[in-house]
This record gives sequence, structure tokens and C-alpha cells, in this order.
Amino acid sequence: MQKTDGHTHTHYCPHGTGDHVEKMIERALQLGFEAYHITEHTPVPDAFMTLLQPQKELLGDLAMPEQDVDRYIKEMLAIKEKYKHHIQIKVGFEVDYLPTATTWTKDFLQEYGKYCDTGILSVHYMEGLKDWRCIDYQPDDVINGLIPKYGNLENYQKAYYQLVKEAVLVDLGPYKPQTIGHLTLVNKFQKVVGIMDSPAVDQQIDELLRLIKEKNYELDYNHAGLFKPYCGETYPPLRIAQQASALSIPLIYGSDAHGVDDIGRS
Repeated sequence: MQKTDGHTHTHYCPHGTGDHVEKMIERALQLGFEAYHITEHTPVPDAFMTLLQPQKELLGDLAMPEQDVDRYIKEMLAIKEKYKHHIQIKVGFEVDYLPTATTWTKDFLQEYGKYCDTGILSVHYMEGLKDWRCIDYQPDDVINGLIPKYGNLENYQKAYYQLVKEAVLVDLGPYKPQTIGHLTLVNKFQKVVGIMDSPAVDQQIDELLRLIKEKNYELDYNHAGLFKPYCGETYPPLRIAQQASALSIPLIYGSDAHGVDDIGRS
């Protein structure tokens, strides 16, 4: 099997370190990677931005603006060509499932998907007490702005996995990503908000894995959570990764790197 990093970001990411993608690729080569997937965040459409006003202080850090997408594609394809004799590079996006913006997302993929040969589909946003919120922003925001919307931690988690299910099922056209990103991102702040070990949530995850298998999708085996102070585990954790493996769902290692130092972390 190829040593692959299937989830990385670039200098186009406003919440990254600013490290240039070529420095990250050079580090991947040093570590013996044979394949490297560039999966920058898609822009957040203006209509959805208005739903995130309670978190207006982070709006500029979410993803690259739409006017940068053409330049991103051209630059990444040029880098792919430059390194083609050294490492297999694939270019694409980490696409957000936004229930209120599926038409925008489908149109975006229709325009740019033809240039891509990889991609990840993720859930980062949920409806909170005051419109929508970023679930991996801050633990206080989850405690005060998200969990109260659903009544308790269990219902919050169930609502998250329902959104992931919708993401698996949604029609985003022929260029829809086939890899589901950081399946258990909802656990990022578990050491603060609480660790949910609920039969209902476990059943929901089991059903979700079976759906992912039915659709022949893959899972991002994301190691970023190991380095988050309030998480301390992969997304998904080992027990869920083992469930996925038992179902023969491919698990694709992802560093979710936003800088050189993140490459290969495990």
C-alpha cells in the first residue's frame, strides 16, 4: 500500500500557519510519503455567512474567498506537475456539507470538480441557539451556543451524526467527494463538554458506518484530534476505526496538516 496523506491544507487557508504547500510536500517526501492529497477548504458562500453572524469574529478565518479558487486550482495543478516524478499528488477540496446551501455546493463542484482527483466531505457547522455555529471553534461556544439548542449532550451528538448521514445521502452531482471527513469531530472538546458513551449514539454511528459501506465511500482517519488538548484521540477513535475496518470501509490516513510541522503526525 502507498504511504498516503489524504487530508492536507495549504497557504490558502486563513486559519493555517501560512506555510507554503511546497514546504509541506518536501516534508512529506522526507518522511517517505508516496502520495499526498491537497484538500483545501471550499469557500463559505455569502448566504451561509449571514447565518454565522454570532461568530462574526471568525468569519475571515473559515476558508479562502471565492475569488482565490481559480488561482488555487492553477497553482496546485502546477505543483502536481512539478512533483510528478517524486510523489503522487492529488488536488481537490474539503467540501462542507451546508444543508441550506446544497445548490451552491453542487454548482461549485460542477464548475471545479473536473480539475480534481480527490476530495473530502465534512460537517463543521450546526444550527445553534442563534443561527449556525462552527462546532470546532471553542469549547465554551459548544457549551453555551450549541448543546442548549438540542437540550443535552446526547441530543447534540445525535443531531451531528444526523447531519453526517445527510451529507452521505445528499446529491451533490458527479463530483461529490467520496471520503467522509473526521467522522467524530463532534468529540473535539470532549474533555470539557463531556464524553458521550450512549447506546443511542453508538447505534447511530453503527448505522452510519453501514450506510458509508453501502455507498462505497471511504473514511478520513484523521490524526489531528490526537493533538487537540480537549480531545486526545483520532477522528474516529480506534474502536470506531475497527468497526469500519470490519466492514471493509477504507480508512485513509489524514494529518489534516495546516503547516509543515503537522505533516505525518500520528
